[in-house]
Amino acid sequence: MIQKSHFGKRIAQHRKRLKRSQAELAEMLGVTSQAVSKWECGTALPDVELLLELSHLYGVSINALLEDTDILKPLTDQEYRMDGAAVFDSGAELSPEWAADIVEGKWIARNWREANAKARPVECDVGRRIAETGGLILEIGAEPGGGFAPYILRANPDASIIISDMSPTVVREWKKYLDKELDSPNLGYAAFDFCQLPFRDGCIDVVSDHGGIVNAVTATGKIGNKGAALREAYRVLKPDGLLVTTAGFVTKDTLAALPEQVQKVLLEKRPDIFEDLYEETVLAGFRKIDSTVSGYWDTCDDESDIAELACSLGVNLRFTNCVRFCRK
Repeated sequence: MIQKSHFGKRIAQHRKRLKRSQAELAEMLGVTSQAVSKWECGTALPDVELLLELSHLYGVSINALLEDTDILKPLTDQEYRMDGAAVFDSGAELSPEWAADIVEGKWIARNWREANAKARPVECDVGRRIAETGGLILEIGAEPGGGFAPYILRANPDASIIISDMSPTVVREWKKYLDKELDSPNLGYAAFDFCQLPFRDGCIDVVSDHGGIVNAVTATGKIGNKGAALREAYRVLKPDGLLVTTAGFVTKDTLAALPEQVQKVLLEKRPDIFEDLYEETVLAGFRKIDSTVSGYWDTCDDESDIAELACSLGVNLRFTNCVRFCRK
């Protein structure tokens, strides 16, 4: 079944790619600007002869203009089942209670509205830079906040993104919401372990990660291999592809300034909070890494597990947040 709205969005994208106005395209095809506007708004379809002319002009087949395609199928030879989104593993939720709360609390809608309403300079700037890179974007570990995806789509609603997470509920909820909000043919949704990406080598233009790798877990709920996640990102990227990733960590200087017994407890219970992942990113193979400090946060202002641990030890921990742009 042909979705006129998706056809309209596709031909509008091709026109913009060629830097043509609706009036210029209309003149080239011998039709009115109003006719082109109706096609792109999804209220009408051109006749067969005009479809053929559009196909030649844009360098794509008529079928590619008319039909929706599975964004995932060309990227993988692994089996997946469709359950509102593509699910590549058992599909079991690590926390069914948490998943139910996401649905009942309408977390996705709330986070989308906040991302579009609040001024978040770092996320907006990163989203714009990713959108300008273009190509196919893989957002890993999106979680209910969506990672960088809301900010990429804020910069370019026509961006091509696979929104992914370990949780099938998360990606299903994002699909249900964005189908209504954007109705974009350029979005895909998948649930998988991003320490073992299900995609072929060299098929993704940008991997976008807003805290997923730092908080990596496996399908069984165990702490994941962050180095493996970085290596997987490297593997699936095209040559000169871009990984945009965030890291939040406590610096070694901060650790050294703490009482010796506190250091011992933290290193035993939460050694991960001192990992900045820079060395792991280099070892994954990335040839150029640009890091920018994007802010700080203190455990005394937080309610996380690590904040509770720091409070029980009588200390405040300051985390440094950074954004890295890494080229393959």
